[in-house]
Amino acid sequence: MALSLYDQLSLEGKNLFQDAYACLRAGYDPSTHFVSMKYDGVVSVSVRETAYYALALMMRDEPGAWETIESLCRAIISLQIDSPKEIFHGVFRHSPHEPLPPSGQMDFRRLNLYGRYWADCTHERVTDRFHQKLQASPSLRQHTAEIEALLDGALIETVPVVWRTYEPNIREFVLMCFAMLLCHGGESMSPALSKALQKSARLAMEGAIVRSQSQFTPLNTNIQCMHIFLLDFFGEYLQEPSWREYALSYAQGMLDRYREYHACAEFNSPTYCGVDLSTLGFIRRYSKSGALKALAQELEEGIWRDMAEFYNPAMRNFCGPYSRAYELDMSVHTCFCDMLYLALGEKRFPWHPFSIESVINPLTLLGDIRIPEDAKQAFLTPKQDVSICRRFRELSERGDPENNSALCTATAWITPGLMAGAMSGSENPSYQLHPLVVFWRQKQGNGTIKLLRCLPDGQMTHLHTVLFNGRTDKNHITMDVDAQVCRDVDIFFEVECDGLDSARLEDGAWHFPGLTVSLSASAPKPTLQRIDSRVLRIVYPARIALPDTMRMRFDLTLTRNE
Repeated sequence: MALSLYDQLSLEGKNLFQDAYACLRAGYDPSTHFVSMKYDGVVSVSVRETAYYALALMMRDEPGAWETIESLCRAIISLQIDSPKEIFHGVFRHSPHEPLPPSGQMDFRRLNLYGRYWADCTHERVTDRFHQKLQASPSLRQHTAEIEALLDGALIETVPVVWRTYEPNIREFVLMCFAMLLCHGGESMSPALSKALQKSARLAMEGAIVRSQSQFTPLNTNIQCMHIFLLDFFGEYLQEPSWREYALSYAQGMLDRYREYHACAEFNSPTYCGVDLSTLGFIRRYSKSGALKALAQELEEGIWRDMAEFYNPAMRNFCGPYSRAYELDMSVHTCFCDMLYLALGEKRFPWHPFSIESVINPLTLLGDIRIPEDAKQAFLTPKQDVSICRRFRELSERGDPENNSALCTATAWITPGLMAGAMSGSENPSYQLHPLVVFWRQKQGNGTIKLLRCLPDGQMTHLHTVLFNGRTDKNHITMDVDAQVCRDVDIFFEVECDGLDSARLEDGAWHFPGLTVSLSASAPKPTLQRIDSRVLRIVYPARIALPDTMRMRFDLTLTRNE
């Protein structure tokens, strides 16, 4: 009897698989055939996790598994949108409870990229001015949030708004799983399921190709990597040779852009780069194109070396700054620890905490994680007083279509007990931008400081545009902030550490357990917001009625207290 895909895994692979499988199985509802997951305290159906569970069942290959796999796949396909004239053609809704995006209201082919950009900018200016008028009216001011919510609701019920009414990136993750089911399912898969998966893949690829060629909604690097693999895989499987040709030319263009500064747009992002690396391994393992495999390998090895440069083994974390990040702790929202555990082995890297992203491991394990030897050493060897300066071109998804790749500079300084990073040049309005980050070691884990911005009500929206220009040297960070927005915003340092109750904040210095920050600030007087026992925000208000507050400068000197 042939070994199952699970039985063929290494010890490390089996451990990663079991953790993911247990989580996915616990969320499976046999009455709906969807998997639900809990994020930020809310439990909801997740089409991606449903696809990962189908893969996990295939890999275990237990009796009766394929009946459940077919039910899972048909549940997923029921959420696919078949609307050839719409920009969201072939995408999958998150859940059966999610409404369909509005259709027939926006011809994206006639609107073109500048039309989209103009609409984005106009919407932001109108809503900002609307907010100002509400605030200026005594009778309406107290109802501002409610009225703005009604205006926003009218918008998303009228026109499709990417990442609000539809999610284009789920398509690639689901198709990766469908590709693996078709590749490894063999005779266990019914002809009916095979036909259904192929039909769904064709619809999805049609929409994905329109997206990549039109650039109406730009692709992040991880989606680009998956797009290339899927073009090549389904180009062969569905007998579409032009897709395979497009995969090769697309990969060459992507590599040419990478070679300019040896950096991806999502620079130093464990969440995004983890998917980049695992997908490039799929191309090496499954593609029959030698030319495509060579392009993928060069990009893959380059990204591994990029990431290794910023990794601090003493803190088990990547130093900032990050062009894209969720939590600072890489054990929370990235599968990078899982990848290092798999590639380096349990003896050299025994740490693999289960994170939000670890549910992707059934898919990751079907690829090939391979770290260059020199990068392996960088992930294992402590860094002593290392300074880094790197340039890269970012992706500003909502920026001017012909000027959405600003040239940025990332600087960092790393020691075993203290590290910091800062960024300059970014025009990225994403809430995921982390332009200034500090880590220091504590007895239990790490303390962190990060600089962010939000609306006064706490919303972390895609704001046009708060510019951060900073630099890190040994023990020192400077940061200029220019709030080029038509709305009040808060610029804030968020501190997270143990022992926050004993912290002392003075005009010229912040004293935290294990770290003192000497501070010189040209900025409004801050307020303090205690989030919980470990998190504190030091908030500097930028108010359009006070133009002098819209520009700030911070000069920080870091001293570690042993």
